[in-house]
Amino acid sequence: MRTIMIAILLLAVPGLGQAQTYFNSGGIAETWEWSFAGIYQYKENAGGAGGSSLEVDPALGIGINFAYNVTDHFSVGMDFEFLRPDYQVTLVTDTGERQVIDHSFSQFNGRLKGAYYFMDGPVTPYLEAGMGWSYFDSNVADGPPSTGCYWHPYWGYVCNSYYSTYTATEFTYGGALGVRYEMQNGTLLKLSYNTWVINTGGGDAVEPDLAALRLEFGWRF
Repeated sequence: MRTIMIAILLLAVPGLGQAQTYFNSGGIAETWEWSFAGIYQYKENAGGAGGSSLEVDPALGIGINFAYNVTDHFSVGMDFEFLRPDYQVTLVTDTGERQVIDHSFSQFNGRLKGAYYFMDGPVTPYLEAGMGWSYFDSNVADGPPSTGCYWHPYWGYVCNSYYSTYTATEFTYGGALGVRYEMQNGTLLKLSYNTWVINTGGGDAVEPDLAALRLEFGWRF
């Protein structure tokens, strides 16, 4: 499916570029742009030591992107994403016992990226590459709760319990292949296929590959 999507993006560009003859191209160099993104992240499986495994279900997410067009063909920017995928993890102990956790985790991605636009005009394919960090919160408690109390002027003495959870922050690197379409008023649409590798630093462990489709709607100014 991923190969088919990339082929569609590449084959669609020439026809679209020829159709947009109305575009008043003053160039995009030295301009800013920002966009909102809808994200569909594909399913991913990863294995661990001793037969442990992780299966992450497909998920929808949201994102926001900021970029500066250095030239008509090159831009630098950053984006931020939030997703909440369901997952199932199987843990195998040294004695062979298996424990299965079926839950949802919170995922935050922050990345610095550079993009190269292959064509002038309103429609152009582009290639992105970058790096960043992903923060994962398992939403599974890693120990007993801690309790804190405070005085409320209306409710009186109030105590609440707070749980610490298993979390991880990992370095990521990767890129994207997409198509960018800009209208005359500076409104733009972007469709891209993204793949990002999570560098877990686990030696021989398989590094998960997070692949996703992004549809962005934004403005250039």
